[in-house]
Amino acid sequence: DIFKTGRWCDSARIEDQRLQQLRDMLPTFCLKSRAENTLTQYRYAFNAFCRWCGAFIPSISALPAADEHVALYIISIAKDYKSSSKIQLAIHSISWAHQLAGLKDPCESALVKLTKEGAIRETSKPVVKKEPITPDHLKLLVQRYKSNNLYNMRTLCMCLLGFAGFLRFSELANIRLMDVSFNDVCMKINIVKSKTDVYKEGHELCIARTHGDTCPVHTLEEYISLLGVEVNSSDYLFRSLTFCKNANVYKVRRDNRPLSYTRAREIVLHAFGEIGLDKSKFGIHSLRSGGATAAAAAGINDRLFKKHGRWRSEKAKDGYVRESIQEKLFVTQNLGI
Repeated sequence: DIFKTGRWCDSARIEDQRLQQLRDMLPTFCLKSRAENTLTQYRYAFNAFCRWCGAFIPSISALPAADEHVALYIISIAKDYKSSSKIQLAIHSISWAHQLAGLKDPCESALVKLTKEGAIRETSKPVVKKEPITPDHLKLLVQRYKSNNLYNMRTLCMCLLGFAGFLRFSELANIRLMDVSFNDVCMKINIVKSKTDVYKEGHELCIARTHGDTCPVHTLEEYISLLGVEVNSSDYLFRSLTFCKNANVYKVRRDNRPLSYTRAREIVLHAFGEIGLDKSKFGIHSLRSGGATAAAAAGINDRLFKKHGRWRSEKAKDGYVRESIQEKLFVTQNLGI
């Protein structure tokens, strides 16, 4: 238990009850400095380090940890998992635990930094990114899926919204009906929670009516009418469905829970396969990268591009764009040679 080590075991009770109540809240607020998913990963990774330390006799101390032992643990991870992401997570979790406990961070040691760099170089592999979805792919999806079938319309809406809004899966899954509003020109989606919005300031995503077959606004309106639920309710937009054999229709389930990533990925990849795509080359993130690629090709202003996709940095934004062969050739074609 980190909160029984270091600074936490040295602190004596304060006579003033008001100050003591505030002090008792310190661990909670310290933990809130990281996102919930990040905390879960750090706990898991640091516990793995503790188990590794405990496997040696006499037991190696995990907190505080010696820099040499951390370096040896990095080598152990590199040999067992051959994963640079595992190494990064181990380093961050060990550093996090020592900072919480108010102890000297062994990961700041030159020995640990050099070992980490060597291990990452040893285990690094080429990154194989998923292919982006194109507007032509979406047109094929519309031809196949646009109907009065609730199941098909849910799939189509997920694809069109993910593409037009540059939406991450977590953003797409957490949209509620009350977060969406329509007018004659566009629809507005209130993105309550986003990966890059750590202070929960929120983001208003605007998607225009394109008045074409692939218009995400008109398609979403049709999907909501098929749902048969209250428009301004707190119900999630994309939920599990049940097939009613007697009526031969799909109906939304009563439990108000968003689709899981696994199920959503299964649905979207099946749709990609139905229009002839190789499912192994695509994923849910193909929608976000597809929208970003189409926007870049259209010459959208960088500031608007970045804001629409809720990116923090230029590097993160550029990582989603795939240049066409014509764009790649443009450089050498204009060198004057």
